[in-house]
Amino acid sequence: MQSYHPRFWIVCSVFVVAASATSTASAQDAMQSVKELYASAAYEDALSAAGKIDGGGAPSLEAEQYRVFCLVALGRMDEASQAVEEVLNISPEYRPDAAQASPRIQSLFSDVRRRIGPALVKRMYQQGRAAMDRKDREGAVSQFEAMLRIANDPDVRSDATIAELKELGSGFLELSKSLPAKPKPVEPTPANTVAARPSVIVPPVAIQQKLPPWVPDPVSRATEFRGAVRVQISADGKVTSAEIMKSVHPAYDQSLLRAARGWIYEPAKKDGVAIPSEKTVEVAVAPPAPQKE
Repeated sequence: MQSYHPRFWIVCSVFVVAASATSTASAQDAMQSVKELYASAAYEDALSAAGKIDGGGAPSLEAEQYRVFCLVALGRMDEASQAVEEVLNISPEYRPDAAQASPRIQSLFSDVRRRIGPALVKRMYQQGRAAMDRKDREGAVSQFEAMLRIANDPDVRSDATIAELKELGSGFLELSKSLPAKPKPVEPTPANTVAARPSVIVPPVAIQQKLPPWVPDPVSRATEFRGAVRVQISADGKVTSAEIMKSVHPAYDQSLLRAARGWIYEPAKKDGVAIPSEKTVEVAVAPPAPQKE
């Protein structure tokens, strides 16, 4: 059967204040009650009281910490582990106060952080990418910096899946910092002040980006199919991963992925220094051109 070469393109009120103050005071009183119940070893009562604290629409980390304390004291370790996971999902960098938490509780936090750390790092990476897509410079920088702090945590950094995410996160942190910041009020500056030169970002350039041949079946050979593949490119120009963003054709996608993992690029650069990056390649496989008679 005849094969065809595909084409591709690069797509490079006062009442409110009073009510809020009342709610805050009430939550503080409730938290103090939890602490007193816990101190008196009334763990069941403290656990029940901690679950009723109104955090103003968001969970109270202090109340959640005391939930963990109570569950551990009651020997309900599976529930304590789940409660720690909820705390870390709310605040991935949270650590209990060593003056309040026993070594057993600190060890529990480390065990859970070790277990869910890779998922937390991946989620924060995705949130950073989403902020970049929105052109939210501050949000992206904040997410990638927090992601890298978690990725470098002693409880997490030894996981085999973290290294690639750290490299990608470091690269996108640099790219995020090059995004335009939100406009600030213009202030007079001395005439001799020299504005800082913005960073120069150069996208990756393909060195070897060969696509596999298209061998259509009789039904498909008369139709053009289009799709896209996204590749992550390391600072040395090699493709570290590839994913189909839009299927070209079920019979072509896997060979496209295999080929993409072998592509080679001149890496992206920031101010002349190679950095990790990504590129989306749009692919079209078309019917053969009619033969001239």
